[in-house]
Amino acid sequence: MKKITLPIFTYLFVLMAFSSCRQEEASPIRNIKAGPNLLRAQAAGSPASCTSYTYLNGEDKKVLGNVYTQQVLVSFSYGLSAEKEAEALASYSFVKGIAGQQARTGPLQSLELVEGLSCKEVEQAIKILSEDPAIAYAAPYFLKGDGIMGISDEAIITLEDGSAAAIEQLAAAFDAEVVEELSENTYLLKVDKSSKGNALDLANFMAGQEGIAHAEPNLVMAAN
Repeated sequence: MKKITLPIFTYLFVLMAFSSCRQEEASPIRNIKAGPNLLRAQAAGSPASCTSYTYLNGEDKKVLGNVYTQQVLVSFSYGLSAEKEAEALASYSFVKGIAGQQARTGPLQSLELVEGLSCKEVEQAIKILSEDPAIAYAAPYFLKGDGIMGISDEAIITLEDGSAAAIEQLAAAFDAEVVEELSENTYLLKVDKSSKGNALDLANFMAGQEGIAHAEPNLVMAAN
């Protein structure tokens, strides 16, 4: 029988590849999707000044100001376990962890951010979080007195008399969901990241439409 001998370098290559695979299995490397440096790089290409957020409350213009830089508000995709939520957040080194849950609005969670981020960088962080399949909604907080006020995923819309048919059409135009009728002519609408904006954007969109008497985001309070 003819004996076949593998060249020595082929043997060494196979041995090294096998050893490398075993090391990867023993100590997997965490995939960091985004950190403060990426936020700074992306924010550098945006306008120099931070956005000042507002909405109309009847005839009054409510000024929320610049985004708060130490926390953001998110909801995770439906059915995600706490373990998977933590795993998703571990991919972002600009997130310290979950700061608390907004009981009033169900699954919304407050995320604590690392120190030193600017308002523009936090706006970029919200965009990046919104792109994650594990996160259904992301929005900012704003300073309000001794606490902070966040944009939940809900808005309250009041119609003028005789305009009930408009609510479904307007909600569909914004890719929002009509959750329930709170009282006569007043509806609770909900958005997620597939909508055309957050609940503040929805309120501002609705405020300019015919048949809308009043529109405002459902804001939530938290300690800073």
